[in-house]
Amino acid sequence: MNVQYRDNIVGKFVVILLLLALCLPLVACDMFARSKGDSEVARYGDSGRSFALRMIKQFPFRGPGTAEESQVADFIMADLARYGVQAEKQEFHYTGPSGERKTSANVVLTIKGKGLTKAEVEDDNPLKDSVAMQLPVNLEDLYILVGAHYDTKYSYQEAERVEAERQTAATNEDGLPISEGSKLPPLTESNGIDDNAAAVASLFTLIGNLQSERPALDVRIVFFGAGHDDYAGARHYAQNLSEAERMNMHTMVNLERIYAGDKVYAHAGQNAVLGGSAKDYSKRQSLYICTDVYYNNLLLTNNGFALYTNQSNYFKTLPDGTRAAYREWTERRGNHSPFDEMGIPIVFFESADYDVRHGDDPIKQSNDPFFSAVDGYIAGSAYDSAKILLDYYVPSGQLKNMNYFGAEEAEEATSVEETELDYIEKVDPLEIRINNIAFIIAELCSHVPYGAKIK
Repeated sequence: MNVQYRDNIVGKFVVILLLLALCLPLVACDMFARSKGDSEVARYGDSGRSFALRMIKQFPFRGPGTAEESQVADFIMADLARYGVQAEKQEFHYTGPSGERKTSANVVLTIKGKGLTKAEVEDDNPLKDSVAMQLPVNLEDLYILVGAHYDTKYSYQEAERVEAERQTAATNEDGLPISEGSKLPPLTESNGIDDNAAAVASLFTLIGNLQSERPALDVRIVFFGAGHDDYAGARHYAQNLSEAERMNMHTMVNLERIYAGDKVYAHAGQNAVLGGSAKDYSKRQSLYICTDVYYNNLLLTNNGFALYTNQSNYFKTLPDGTRAAYREWTERRGNHSPFDEMGIPIVFFESADYDVRHGDDPIKQSNDPFFSAVDGYIAGSAYDSAKILLDYYVPSGQLKNMNYFGAEEAEEATSVEETELDYIEKVDPLEIRINNIAFIIAELCSHVPYGAKIK
């Protein structure tokens, strides 16, 4: 569930003290969207939320390699064109999980940044040699890749089959319920608002931001196809990078399942793990920039948006046998994984709850008993539906409507006049997550590496 925080004097004072005590900013850069004052960053309105709802209404099932998935790619391109953004639909072929030949597509666009050049570093600066070694040879071509997949786990036909199997398994021969599964809403009514429409909408919000405020670095946006077929779109894109493109990729940012989980996390890649408690700071720098942006802009206080990093105190074993502290990275694979494997710094945004005590405890999206029938794994389940989740994640100024699947119209949830509610109490958590994640990524794209400067 979202962390809810009232914007009062005591709260602000406590947050400021904590920031001064615990947080040393890594970056200072111009902030976007401040036309109405510093306390209103990331207030982009509901355009991203509206896009997500339009997308799932027209294409609730977007199975990888299906005709519906291809139509979604065209839908994305058409919406981009409406805003004057030129994108390319890059089709590719791949082998599906059952050995079948499939076709999908990535939708790709580039937003040009202001450009960088090397800055003078004083001779007596102890970091001079380190800066010279870490900066790429060609700063002009440095870019950040930001991506999210747009497909869903099932096509409608697959959802029908899985639903029929579940109904049979959940009832006895007399049709009486015998399992938790019988309490689930129909899978055929899901629409992938969490997996992965909300993330796609956040990319649209990011694009609008970067158009109005040019970033420092070039930014490539990729809407990945076939994410549910072993990240086929991301693999195709990564495998077809030229050597220069691979060398000039500053960071790969991936957004998946950002809406339905209890908390929003940002992770580094597994390539940032050195073993034990050691970490590769160069591979985690982009993660730290994102958390600095979150703290420096008081996004919890101002917008009711909380960003977490995994701070578990136990150890995990990586596939190569490395034993490492499970901190600031995740075992969860996704469309970032092909780039992680190439050694590119990763920032992976997802919603879940990593606050578990033991390494063997499952990390779920939600620990609320409401989702117990799917063991807390909402994405791709029957609960991955706007009808359910918009009712569940209501603004903090409203009481929950407990009749989740009953009346078509929710009863009045609050007696407080709308004019008396502040931003956090009025705004839908879907909008808050879409906008604040887009804001953080935009700030990352305008961070100038040490030893460089904007042209």
